Amino acid sequence: MGMRVEVPYVIFETRRGKYGLDAYFFGRLEKVEHSAALIRRGEEIRPVSEVRGNPGVTPEKVGDALKELAFSLYELSGRSFQERGKHMRRWNIFRLLGIPTGYLRHLEKDEEMARQNREALLALSIIEHVLGIRKPSDLENVELKPVGWGIFELEVEDEPKDSVYRELYRVDGGFRRALRELIDGNK
Repeated sequence: MGMRVEVPYVIFETRRGKYGLDAYFFGRLEKVEHSAALIRRGEEIRPVSEVRGNPGVTPEKVGDALKELAFSLYELSGRSFQERGKHMRRWNIFRLLGIPTGYLRHLEKDEEMARQNREALLALSIIEHVLGIRKPSDLENVELKPVGWGIFELEVEDEPKDSVYRELYRVDGGFRRALRELIDGNK
């Protein structure tokens, strides 16, 4: 049997429109690149005057939280791309010198690094769209206005019914722990 859980959101406006940031799971995820998935269109969130529990983000801090996330994603996407390139160059040198290094192991490592880079770039594109920025220096001029609190009704059976939360449930241990705490707090 399923249950409904109220997830607190901070509603905010940018030049691109009205959005909501999941105030509960933000900061509780294991990977920073998963945090961009916690942004929703404002129409999906029911406005309320206050929320229960312990949200990690407040309306007063939502601008700072999103700017920090954007900065972290700029850094992460560049760094993961550089690390992947460095790994591939080193591997190619060993290969050219005829030093056996385990082809499949290197291929698996490259695929993992490529996946991490794709996740970081996708998260960055979401943040850039929502904030209306194109490069890190644009973060200084972001116009973001907090609107207030909102609630997103999340239906949970064995796993969340919502596709975004279901994917986070599958890939992020921090999300799974925080969801269990949220469900236990709603009983």
